[in-house]
Amino acid sequence: MRDELAELSELARAIADAQRTPAMLTGQAQQLRRLVERHSSLAIDATQHMTEGESILPSGSAISPVQAALCAREPLRSAAFIQGLAQAVTQRLRDDRPVRVLYAGCGPYALLALPLMALFSPRQLQFSIIEIHQEALVAARALIATLGFTGHVSDFICADAAAYRIPAGAAPDVIVSETMNTALGKEPQVAIMRTLAVQAPGAALVPAAVTVHLGQARRSPAEPCSDWGPVFTLDAASIRDWEQEKGSSLPGASIRLPEVLDQPPRLLTRIRVHGDIVLGDYDCSLNLPLALPGKPSLEPGSVLHFYYRLGSEPGLAFQLQ
Repeated sequence: MRDELAELSELARAIADAQRTPAMLTGQAQQLRRLVERHSSLAIDATQHMTEGESILPSGSAISPVQAALCAREPLRSAAFIQGLAQAVTQRLRDDRPVRVLYAGCGPYALLALPLMALFSPRQLQFSIIEIHQEALVAARALIATLGFTGHVSDFICADAAAYRIPAGAAPDVIVSETMNTALGKEPQVAIMRTLAVQAPGAALVPAAVTVHLGQARRSPAEPCSDWGPVFTLDAASIRDWEQEKGSSLPGASIRLPEVLDQPPRLLTRIRVHGDIVLGDYDCSLNLPLALPGKPSLEPGSVLHFYYRLGSEPGLAFQLQ
């Protein structure tokens, strides 16, 4: 285990290095994934149903523990989120108490937390970890204990993060959640961040912003996607603006389609994890262009009025003018 901890510490230092981009760190992210898989109590069997254990919540779908584990197999995504979280924590280090991080939806690996536990002492950094699935929480807790980092966690909480109430006096300095799907559909990222950020308005959010644009997919790997503008943004400013929104939806933007429409519009998801760390088109599964809901037949020049539908099937919708 001493060798494993030395490997983890080396990987953590590399991924947290602000002089290196996430694209330069995919090898280290793959090593990290193999390390946690070796020591996790959650076995991934190729014959099992990946969705077994998925939960439908009032705020969206909570993917199964196995699906959550498989997210670690996207190395660029992992490197970007770990590096962004490390920067957010580093900027908030203080002498009088540890930086408090609220990690919502840790999955079975607590993948974003483990490298930071190897970088910072318990006096510098404390996590409160929330996970809706008991199986995933038990696996994460066992993995953290195996690696000797239990002292970095103040609370392991089995709860729906979208309904969680932060205890008085325990406001986090950083809130991190990676409970999202393409175009912020299906999963409860919006509900979770909205619930937690309102209770801790001074906390840094990781990711800092998720913006969905309307455009067209690229025609070749050498070309960018066409971009007609943003239709919905999840960030601290938006969450503040939504405080008076009490209905079943959140407002989006309106977009007029071009007069020449030679291929179907797509929703394009761009993620600013922290600072200048971004995940853009095609960087990972979260950034793949997505067809509009219902795959409608649209006329050139039409105006689409977007809104975000809340509830157990969250996602972007639009009205056509």
